[in-house]
Amino acid sequence: MDSLQMGVTGGQMPIQEQRKGGVSGSTIKIIAVVTMLIDHFAAAILMRMLVVRGIYSLPSDYRGIMRWLAENGVLYYGMSALRMVGRLGFPIFCFLLVEGFQKTHDLRKYTLRLGLFALISEIPFDLAFSAKVLEFNYQNVYFTLFLGILGLTAFDFFGKKELGAGLRGLFTAAGILLLPLYAGLLLYRRLSGWPFVPDGGMLFPLIFGVLLTLMLIFYVVYRNTKGADRAWRTCADLAVLALAMFAADFLRTDYGGMGVLTISVMYLFRQKKVICMLAGCIVLTLMSFSEIPAFLTLLPIAFYNGKRGLKMKYFFYAFYPVHLLILWLIAVVMGMGWIATI
Repeated sequence: MDSLQMGVTGGQMPIQEQRKGGVSGSTIKIIAVVTMLIDHFAAAILMRMLVVRGIYSLPSDYRGIMRWLAENGVLYYGMSALRMVGRLGFPIFCFLLVEGFQKTHDLRKYTLRLGLFALISEIPFDLAFSAKVLEFNYQNVYFTLFLGILGLTAFDFFGKKELGAGLRGLFTAAGILLLPLYAGLLLYRRLSGWPFVPDGGMLFPLIFGVLLTLMLIFYVVYRNTKGADRAWRTCADLAVLALAMFAADFLRTDYGGMGVLTISVMYLFRQKKVICMLAGCIVLTLMSFSEIPAFLTLLPIAFYNGKRGLKMKYFFYAFYPVHLLILWLIAVVMGMGWIATI
């Protein structure tokens, strides 16, 4: 979000200068792909085995649960450990998406390719986890990445484009209204039923969202001499962010709106690679404490040299739907192909 980043120029700039040695982009992609494969093996195969062994119909008493764990503990804890390893995949893909957005020579083709593979991957994704040919209650992660890059494209547009007074006013109003509304809905959904949430339903989180937005706009105006210009650009960015996050939650994409927010925050801190990844991991952890292992991605990113490495672009794109289909076929051979895990 160029409007939110002080002293940082927009456009197609790399996160950092290239350097000798270190870890290339293709190596980091391989790390992401391997951890994703481990995660999906646990979710699509081991979880099916646990379903067969009654994980969704555990006894209600403590002794019954302990007996079940005594019989299935190795499988259960092994599955959980592998899923923790899988938490490293998504933040790396987000980081590489931000990198790709800045370095691509054809943004239109890059965006369309993400959208195309989102559609191609949906049936393998649904078969692997929902055991249905099409399941519209949960969509694959390519849709999250696609919405994320649409958001980045809009941020870059508003960082450069000059608009008339009417449109500037429209985007200012949209930013002030949409993000607080989304923040209020999200906060209310997260905190409903908690004892410290005061009476009044949506009123408290909505006020919180409005104050948060106004504080952010004030910060941007305060830090810049071109206050009015920065303010409307910031509001436009906030409006786009709210719409993209809402779309991800509405479509029920993998990682949802918080996944889109992760991509946006990484873009905000894109010139400092470690801080970029750290900020993204913090956002993911706010979504769920189970994402804490994502902080381990700071290690390979710290050694990232900014180089592409091996030319395996379409391999990485195709790996996602292909490996999901293979995992489902393995489940079919094991007699568990029509058991849903999500």
